[in-house]
Amino acid sequence: MTDSTAILPRNTPTPWRLFTLLARINTVTLGGGYAIVPVIGNSLEKRGWMEETEFYDIFARAQAYPGPNALTTALLVSLRLCGIPGAVAAFFGVCIPPFISIILVSTFLSNFGTLPAVQRFLDGAGAVVPGLVAGMVWRTARKRKWNALRLSEVLTLALLLVFFPSFSLPLLLCGIAAIYCIEAIWKR
Repeated sequence: MTDSTAILPRNTPTPWRLFTLLARINTVTLGGGYAIVPVIGNSLEKRGWMEETEFYDIFARAQAYPGPNALTTALLVSLRLCGIPGAVAAFFGVCIPPFISIILVSTFLSNFGTLPAVQRFLDGAGAVVPGLVAGMVWRTARKRKWNALRLSEVLTLALLLVFFPSFSLPLLLCGIAAIYCIEAIWKR
């Protein structure tokens, strides 16, 4: 056969396999980037394409880029696994399903959105997202070496973000810079 994917083992990542994986995930996952990212990480690990630690390192780097977290993470992961063709496949795998879903859901909600059963479903779907975010934070936090200084830094920044949400971006940027400066001074 001349098809390059036909001669590769089933567990080898290819642009087509990345596209189908990401398209499936983005078709059925509700809740945005912080809900989708852990699902992508688990799927890559189950297939043996990437270790969890490497995935979350890439996810951490993706935070520095503008744009949606799920898309940026998928692009960086796919670039690492399959180069430019993988990144192109990831882009379409992440973008096409939500685009189609938005068209279908908006049509459905305009016709049936006032029904009580639909309202209950939407309330339940919204309640799942904080649990998914908490799970991702827990996985990341348990691998970090914690001490009293780091704990106080993170809690202080978290409280500032909770009490001053309208200043979240400047607080986050200044807080991260302050944490790095404090850590550098503390290490001396």
